Amino acid sequence: MDEPMSARVARATTEGETDPATLELMRAVASQDRNAFKILYERYAPRLGSYLLKLLKRPELVDEAVNDVMLAVWQNADRFDPAQGRLLTWLFGIAHHKGLKALRRAGRSRSEVSFNALSPPGNDLEEPKEALLAVEPHHPECTVMGWELGRALAWALDRLSPEHRAVIELTFGEERSYLEIAGIMGCPVNTVKTRMFHARKKLAHLLAQCGHGEFVVAPESLP
Repeated sequence: MDEPMSARVARATTEGETDPATLELMRAVASQDRNAFKILYERYAPRLGSYLLKLLKRPELVDEAVNDVMLAVWQNADRFDPAQGRLLTWLFGIAHHKGLKALRRAGRSRSEVSFNALSPPGNDLEEPKEALLAVEPHHPECTVMGWELGRALAWALDRLSPEHRAVIELTFGEERSYLEIAGIMGCPVNTVKTRMFHARKKLAHLLAQCGHGEFVVAPESLP
């Protein structure tokens, strides 16, 4: 007996992006199958939302941006071509451009803070020291250092332009290749490399202000 369509579509949620079940899922969405779209939404919306939050730095904009992305997917699912790349890369491309559009609407596209106006986070810990030490009682100094580095990195990333935050997040957070990022951002690969160079340079400057310059990613570790 043939497997029901709904079962095959649901099975796509646990299989790879390029397998036949995933392609069938996209064909079902393209034919306006609402159940298939629900599966697609549940599978990818949280990950796209996480990326958009890092890009936008405005939590109040994320839900609307995710809805814009998924509406575009619903309306244009038939345009997905597996020969041109992976499904997730295609989805990230839509999310990236919808995110930048949201920033433009909010009047913050390409916004950056001048280095001269920056105030690095203070060394005073917002969490009680006892709580930090309880996380790793055998190496408390490493725990505190890691927490401070994480806060400094978040502060520094918040002060990059959206394009520079995007290349950092797509490279290290989403593990996309430069070629994939070029497709997502709609620019040449060399532009991605240039943005990464400048993003790293700015992160080095910002983290150095917080005493963490030695943690900046070395060029040889980049894709």
